[in-house]
Amino acid sequence: MPNPQQIYQRQAVMNASPLRLVVKLYDLVLQATYQKDAERVKDVLATLIESLNFDYEPAGELFQLYQYCQDLARKEEYEEIREILEPLRDAWEAADKKEQPNGDSVSG
Repeated sequence: MPNPQQIYQRQAVMNASPLRLVVKLYDLVLQATYQKDAERVKDVLATLIESLNFDYEPAGELFQLYQYCQDLARKEEYEEIREILEPLRDAWEAADKKEQPNGDSVSG
């Protein structure tokens, strides 16, 4: 029988807006930095890289930033990764809230 928590999490992801999914990825990468899990950090950053749309200007800068953070993960520089990604995560969350009706964010 499936785990109810996994079902809930799967539903939250399936119903999330694209911006909310980006915030969730940032949450995962930041969590991995606190766990000092370099492989997980690199994997989530790879997912962020794969999701970039180079039709828009910030994609190139984000690509370079994510690659730099992958290099930092290889060196186990987790605090520096957090210093770089936490403000970006907050900016993505603010953008997500701004897009939601009445400023309410979908929880998940």
